[in-house]
Amino acid sequence: MNSEEKRNSVKRNYDLVAQQYGKDFGIFIEDMDIYKAFERELPKGATILDLGAGTGRTYAYFSKRGYGYIGLDFSSKMRREAFRIHGEFAYICDDMVNVKNHFKNDSADAIFAVYSLFHLPQDDFCRVLSDAHDILKDNGIIVLSYQLGAGEEFADEPYLGEKGKKALYMNYQADGEVEAILESLGFMDIYKKKKVETVDGAINGNNATTVFRIMRKL
Repeated sequence: MNSEEKRNSVKRNYDLVAQQYGKDFGIFIEDMDIYKAFERELPKGATILDLGAGTGRTYAYFSKRGYGYIGLDFSSKMRREAFRIHGEFAYICDDMVNVKNHFKNDSADAIFAVYSLFHLPQDDFCRVLSDAHDILKDNGIIVLSYQLGAGEEFADEPYLGEKGKKALYMNYQADGEVEAILESLGFMDIYKKKKVETVDGAINGNNATTVFRIMRKL
């Protein structure tokens, strides 16, 4: 299975679970401390690009606080759910590997990429981080997350029950390797947090550690 096929398998998965995601996560914000830490670094009225916009909870949070927002997600059904819940807003339906088709260099104040990058094969992961650096303005901010581990697998998708067994593509990272990638691109660490997943419905249940990083483009 090549990289495009892996990404497309993720898209099919999220199309299938979009309605349930809308119900559970359309408004609900987890990891509020991450949102607050990110927001502390934002200039007033910043425009935020959300890579992996899902059913719109990030839009709901930031738009109410006076920030500009543009979502991007490759699942048209996730976008449909987002519009059903929140009304229509700026939301591009495309794969994030194509983000530079939609944004010029030095055009975004901030990028939000939480719970999305771990679905990218490694070459795509590195490419999207490089593209994010290009798109951000000088001193722009990115918040991102990834899960610790080695290699890739097809994990269980909790929302699909038996049909979701070994169905969801995941790519894991070594913390030091991600740090080296980010430093080589010209990002400076501002904030870092590790979270052990404890919710039974989370991808990989209680076995995964998610790392959140907030970085500034130098």
